[in-house]
Amino acid sequence: MTSFFGDVWFQNSDDVVGGGAAPAGGQGFSMSGDEMRALLKKCQDQRTFIREQFREAGRLYQVVPPGDEPASRHAVNGPNGVNETGRFYAGHLRYQDKYYTELILRLEKALGLTEEADRQAAEATEKSGTIN
Repeated sequence: MTSFFGDVWFQNSDDVVGGGAAPAGGQGFSMSGDEMRALLKKCQDQRTFIREQFREAGRLYQVVPPGDEPASRHAVNGPNGVNETGRFYAGHLRYQDKYYTELILRLEKALGLTEEADRQAAEATEKSGTIN
């Protein structure tokens, strides 16, 4: 997947003494851990909302013409018809979901949540005896 953010970085200023220097290369955002957690929560909520919209969007591209005549078929299946518009909307929601997913992952990484979750999963796997 192509990154939405390229080399944009996110830095938790709480982790660096005195706010610290920005990472080398690219541009980015530096904010406190509290600000970052608040933004993370908003992004997670928005992604949940987008996913709910996506589930409902299926109704918009599975419409059946109300009548078996040219005008109804064209309004539903023709160019810029209901089904084509619905597919475009679903695609747009999919794009937004990917954007928020990447943003969430980057914020979690900056907060140290991703590494901690990976470490906990590795420890749990070792305890279960599947890794030697």
